[in-house]
Amino acid sequence: MKKLLFTFCFLFTILSIAQQSKNEKIITAVNEKLDEIWKESKAPGLSLSVVFPDGNVETFTRGFANIEKGIKMSPVTKMLGGSTGKVFYSVVALQLIEEGKLKLDEPIFKTMSNYPWFSKIPNAKQLTVRSLMRHETGIPRYVFKEQFQADVLKDVDKVWKPKELLSYVFDDDPLFKVGEEFAYSDTNYIILCMLIEKVTGNSIYDEVQKRVLNKAGLKNVVPQTGRSYKNIAQGYCADDDEFFPGLQFDKNGKSNYNLQFEWAGGGLVITTHDLAVLGKKIYEGEMFDSSLLGEYFKGIDAGRLGGQWGLGVHIRKTPFGTIYGHSGFMPGYITNMFYFPDHKFSMCYQINTSDKARSSVMRKLPSIGKTIIDTLKE
Repeated sequence: MKKLLFTFCFLFTILSIAQQSKNEKIITAVNEKLDEIWKESKAPGLSLSVVFPDGNVETFTRGFANIEKGIKMSPVTKMLGGSTGKVFYSVVALQLIEEGKLKLDEPIFKTMSNYPWFSKIPNAKQLTVRSLMRHETGIPRYVFKEQFQADVLKDVDKVWKPKELLSYVFDDDPLFKVGEEFAYSDTNYIILCMLIEKVTGNSIYDEVQKRVLNKAGLKNVVPQTGRSYKNIAQGYCADDDEFFPGLQFDKNGKSNYNLQFEWAGGGLVITTHDLAVLGKKIYEGEMFDSSLLGEYFKGIDAGRLGGQWGLGVHIRKTPFGTIYGHSGFMPGYITNMFYFPDHKFSMCYQINTSDKARSSVMRKLPSIGKTIIDTLKE
């Protein structure tokens, strides 16, 4: 028995050393590739995290979190995650489905009908959890309404209620019948998270803390509920940005409008480390009953975005193999998270600019996935 135990421990040690050596080769290869890409980059700063197949994490940074103050990007620098917040809310929804508190394909109208305004939502009586999560509701995006974009700047300290966000699409004609097409819309997740709050009796941020952050051990994700945040990178918008040009935060660290407006359309301030860790845990079945992964990955044609869209996950075939993930945009920030199921690693990167002239580096960063794959095959 002692001999068997010794043999097992010996083999485990050898495998651990081999994996550590492989991880070190990946770190070297990624640094070399990132240096090559960064030489031509005009972005202020970049953060990239990789979660290796064995679960270890490495974060790589380049450039500045704040050029004016001379603050370099660091592994714990936070940025606005934009629509990647939907990844977190999808986990909450799947756990509630697992518990029988939500049903994927039952109309939600009965549950929501005690809101007298709910019938003003396009296609209100046909909406289901699945159609909301897969963006097949035909509901327009409130955030692109001209009136909303004007109103969000009128009172920069305004705390937006979900109903006020939805009011911008009240009585709109639907883009199509439920289930007929795909049209990405933040409005879908506003409705989904209102439903979650109704069935749980808790705020969506409390549910995210309990069901996602605590479960996954994430320490650097905070709700996007105000105008100031600790250790956040400055966001650099284009000088001619039609929404808000220039810097996202003023010299006192306050945003130019209340970022709380995004709510369940995104609404989280994150690090690449935490989003990369969460991606790997979700797609490997650790965040909800793994038997639900089949439903999670059951996608519909994502139209001009390419690939398919599942229950909060973008699924694509690429030259690097199948990838799962989600992207995010907020003025001053761009985020992408990928998971490579054939090789069991995830990666997430963010840059602190949304200026097209400075964000072209984003087109080259996916090639780091190939660099990792090639190193794993050596």
